[in-house]
Amino acid sequence: MGFFSKKVNYPELAPDNPVAKQIHAIEGSLKELIDQVTDPLEIIPVDGHAFVFIGKPPKRFGMAKLDDTVHSFVASAREHGIDQRQMQKINEKLRAAYLKCQDVPRYKTSVNGKEVVITPSQQLAEDVREITSSIYN
Repeated sequence: MGFFSKKVNYPELAPDNPVAKQIHAIEGSLKELIDQVTDPLEIIPVDGHAFVFIGKPPKRFGMAKLDDTVHSFVASAREHGIDQRQMQKINEKLRAAYLKCQDVPRYKTSVNGKEVVITPSQQLAEDVREITSSIYN
C-alpha cells in the first residue's frame, strides 16, 4: 500500500442486522465470485440478489450481479449486444452513482475467509439497477 493510500476500517456487520440475512441469501454465488477474483469486493444488497463492485470504485472497477449464480457485467453486456462505447457510458453512470453515495454507511464482513465491504444503500441499489437494466434484464 502506498504512502497516500487510505484503508478504511468499517464496522463489522452484526449477525442480527437484516442486511446479514440478504448476504446469506446470496452466499453461494458470493463464494463462487470470491474464488474467481482477487480484487476487493463491495456488495450492494437488494431483495433476492446483490450488485457487486469489483476492484476499487470509483476509479477502476468491474461489476457483477449475484443471485443464485454470478452474472458478469462484461459477459452479460456482450450477450445483449452492448458495444464498447455504450459500456463506457454505463461505466461513467455507475461511477457517478457510486460517488453520489460515497458517504453512506458501510460495513465489513468475512465470507469464505475474505473480507468484503457491504453497502446497504437503497439509493445506490436503485441507481445501479436502473443503469444496468439494459444488461441485467
